[in-house]
Amino acid sequence: MDKKMTPDELEHFIHRELRAQPARKAPAGFEARLHAAVAARTAKVVPVSERLEQLVHRELRALPPRPAPRTLETRVLAEIERRATVAWYHRSWSHWPAAVRAAFLVLGTAFASAAIIAFYRLSQGAAVETVAHDVANGFGWITRVVGVVRWSFHLVQQLVASIPPLWLYGGLAFVGTLYAVFVGVGAAAYRYVYRRN
Repeated sequence: MDKKMTPDELEHFIHRELRAQPARKAPAGFEARLHAAVAARTAKVVPVSERLEQLVHRELRALPPRPAPRTLETRVLAEIERRATVAWYHRSWSHWPAAVRAAFLVLGTAFASAAIIAFYRLSQGAAVETVAHDVANGFGWITRVVGVVRWSFHLVQQLVASIPPLWLYGGLAFVGTLYAVFVGVGAAAYRYVYRRN
């Protein structure tokens, strides 16, 4: 055995050497124990599916736990952060504020009732104009709310029109300058704090 053997040659060599060994005698009582084990196995008939399940369960329990990918934690935290920044109106209805949900239920119920009543009246032969008039009377408060919003808009428009343009542009320039100073001071403070750390 001076030369190096390949794995196949080594396997053939070991096999040949073991076959050349004289046969060994079984220990005392081996045959009786073998027959008892075979009889016990045949007496306790376990369904194949259950044995397969036990074998798979045992093998899977013996496996070491799989390590998580390195990027998993950062991806999970990034997704949690992204979901936290999503506005409530882009989420499902259960994430809406309680007041908005209540208003939605009230408005949805009102519109559904109006539609059901209108369809019922139309199916009973009422004229379309009569049904439209009844629905408009039921939702007259919407017309009043729209009127108040229009009046407020016109009032603000008249007030802005009465301000001299020099004051208006001067005020806008002043607010813009304050904003720029605020951003500059904030950036300087940020650099100062993090440069010291």
